[in-house]
Amino acid sequence: MQMKSEIAGEAAKQRHIQRGIDAKDKSKGDGKLQGAMQAGAREYPEPPFPEQHQPKPGHEWAIEPAPLYDAPYYLGSKKLNQKVALITGGDSGIGRSVAVLFAREGADVAIVYLAEDKDAEETKSAVEKEGRRCLLVKADVSERSHCHKAVMET
Repeated sequence: MQMKSEIAGEAAKQRHIQRGIDAKDKSKGDGKLQGAMQAGAREYPEPPFPEQHQPKPGHEWAIEPAPLYDAPYYLGSKKLNQKVALITGGDSGIGRSVAVLFAREGADVAIVYLAEDKDAEETKSAVEKEGRRCLLVKADVSERSHCHKAVMET
């Protein structure tokens, strides 16, 4: 029973903190968006964004505005020089960011992707722009034999 009261007390404490944050946010203005924060290496897209729905697996090339992934001010320190990275899902999203930044750190990259050829080619181009090699491996990582093939090709 003591555990239930401790949980209830902690929940009440967190609700109190959230009410304070909400009140502070409400007092900051009319709540309307002022536009995207513009800091860093580029102009950031501002709402309203077009409504869009991507079937799964989706195609990143079809998203408007295009996702940002390259971290242009990040300077690699070559910690991965002479290494090879095998990145699943490297054709888009976080996987693409990882592939590009691993390349910037000096690694050659192999990306495993399911069916999004155009997205994979864009990632390959971005990796090569960093001066590294990129191998595209079309495979379904839910299949053990495909995983083995990806490792062997790398």
